[in-house]
Amino acid sequence: MIPGCLALALAACALPPTSAAPPSTSTYAISECPAATFDAFIERFGREISFQELTTADPLIVERCDGAAEPEPRRVVEKVALADVVWPVMPRLDLLNPGGRAYDIIRIAGGGMEVQVRRPDTSDQQRYIFRQSPCWQLQRVVDESV
Repeated sequence: MIPGCLALALAACALPPTSAAPPSTSTYAISECPAATFDAFIERFGREISFQELTTADPLIVERCDGAAEPEPRRVVEKVALADVVWPVMPRLDLLNPGGRAYDIIRIAGGGMEVQVRRPDTSDQQRYIFRQSPCWQLQRVVDESV
């Protein structure tokens, strides 16, 4: 057999490569998602840090106001690697009221959902943007606090 042909014959017999990495969220079917509805998802997301780690985009887009910028504050957008995210990334919604904070859940364009957490009459406001791909995932945090 010609040496080049031997290599082709061996390659044809080789097993397909396997990956040791776990599948990304986007490879799951909707029926395999950890929560069937957004209400169930967001309740668990707020309660379990390990679930937040599993269902947060890598990188996570974080927008915030840089109050030290000159001549005036400016908006900063960063892509934060999952390993660098400070957990919990979102507070427990059921524990907000004693601290004087409130929240709203709003459907946004494109089928996403937004959780708005705020302290009334202050600039203390954060928005958490979630999308399905096909499972729910936190993709962006917007901190509007000054």
